Amino acid sequence: MKVVDKVELNPINIESLGDSKKLLGINSKFKTMYFNFEEGKGLPDHVHNSYASIFVYDGKVEITFTTGEKFMLDKGGYLAFDARVKHNVIAQVPSRVLVNISAELNVK
Repeated sequence: MKVVDKVELNPINIESLGDSKKLLGINSKFKTMYFNFEEGKGLPDHVHNSYASIFVYDGKVEITFTTGEKFMLDKGGYLAFDARVKHNVIAQVPSRVLVNISAELNVK
């Protein structure tokens, strides 16, 4: 394992993950999470004091914001957004997704 700027470099093959949830990487700027959702499951309404993005590696998910926006993301779908807006992610079929969450925002 190589360390660059105090961050461990640890390659991961997503095809080999059997976990339903796994922290893939974290540093001072962002963290990356892997989720394997069953149909109808996902992440209920929540917020982060940050920006986020979601990439659908396999499957289909719906992401809904309390401001009224709703997006259906299929395999290969990607969405970057302001995670301070309450949102949820629900799998429409068994789905594997990657979520990146930025460091907390310093908003005054």
